[in-house]
Amino acid sequence: MKIRRIVVGLDVAPHSRPALEAAAALAGALDADLEALFVESDEVHRLAGLPFARELGVSSAAARPMDPAVLERTLRAHAREARRALAEVAAPRSLRWSLRVTRGSVTEEIIAASTGADLTVVGARRWTPEAARFARGAPATIIVLPHSGRLGGPVAAICPVTVAPEHAMALAASLGDALGGGLTILVLAEDLAEAGAWCEKAGDLLRAMGRRAGLEIVRESQPEALQAALERLAPRAVAVVAAPPAQSS
Repeated sequence: MKIRRIVVGLDVAPHSRPALEAAAALAGALDADLEALFVESDEVHRLAGLPFARELGVSSAAARPMDPAVLERTLRAHAREARRALAEVAAPRSLRWSLRVTRGSVTEEIIAASTGADLTVVGARRWTPEAARFARGAPATIIVLPHSGRLGGPVAAICPVTVAPEHAMALAASLGDALGGGLTILVLAEDLAEAGAWCEKAGDLLRAMGRRAGLEIVRESQPEALQAALERLAPRAVAVVAAPPAQSS
């Protein structure tokens, strides 16, 4: 499977930089184009327009009214810093890259930008049910980095049985080449017989490719079981597998 386009979502949150570095490393390993999306949050803009909104000075800890004009300048500065950081991580790897600045809901903008992408990389403070719902709603495979953002080490791939085993195993092989470390595939299904047949076919494909990966079945109606599995595995990254772009509706 050829991964041609990787999207990384950026905003002002501190975990954006590790996500950018991880996405650049993936793009370099897979010879893929890297597209960064810097999102100016609508929520922050709305907050700045409220008459009672206040912000605290970093050094003084003094409260002062939020100024929409100051916010605009601050966000533009963050966007310039995102471009500088993108160029900095792309240059040593000779990456083909682009940056797009947009305004709206961070979640919705990243999901929209994922359409047609092969992979989308996002950072998170930790893996949560909210992160799971966000990732499952994306039209492309999403890699969530709930830890430091460093690549390498164990990876968990969450894969619904609605995704063809051929696609899922080809993607797993590509990620395994790029990331190294162990790989566990958490197969989401409600029908255990269907899940068993999926795992049997996936196992045959892995053996034919000379690959190894753990396969575990998790009931789709039991999100707490999925959460428990991820806490037990403690992966460096979580990939939520989607159908390839050509099959997406």
